[in-house]
Amino acid sequence: MTWTAIAYNLGKRVKPIWEANALNFMQSNTNLSVPETDNPTLVMDMGGVLRNRPDPFPLPLNPDKTYVDFGLIWGEDIIDLIMSDRGRVILPLRKLEGFEELDAALAYAEDVTIGIDWSQVVEASHSDFSIDIVKLLQTLHRRGQTDILIYSLTGECPYIPAGTAVNLDIKLAYLTKAKQIPNWEKGVFVFE
Repeated sequence: MTWTAIAYNLGKRVKPIWEANALNFMQSNTNLSVPETDNPTLVMDMGGVLRNRPDPFPLPLNPDKTYVDFGLIWGEDIIDLIMSDRGRVILPLRKLEGFEELDAALAYAEDVTIGIDWSQVVEASHSDFSIDIVKLLQTLHRRGQTDILIYSLTGECPYIPAGTAVNLDIKLAYLTKAKQIPNWEKGVFVFE
């Protein structure tokens, strides 16, 4: 299953890119609009991801089946984004300060999707998360975090053994054109 993913910055649609080992985006003059669909949609707030300035308010109120990455850096900030009721919040590991910060966020909300940036390795600033992706997934599973979104930053996807994947609900998001669709994914988001 392939689903729509969109990104925005300052109320305009943008295209997220991976360059020089960092997330960035290409500008656009198209106004943000979230398509109405029965399928899941992924929305990425690039202002939150890059500048820690999430802006949930351009999004429709209480959208169904919408996953939103506001680029959380501090675990306690999740409560504000959940209260804005703009969709299912993705808690990205990219900038969190390790499992302590993850636990702080999960103290406010248990039902979140864990986001993992991947480009041949897990891309995260803390050593708790900068480990082999299979070990990271196994650790998350042991901790009860089973809803996972892996961002494929380069169009490749990691090898995840069937024994690990069977216990997780893993979705995949491609920033670039998908080079392959793995058999372990439960759905694929592709950025327009």
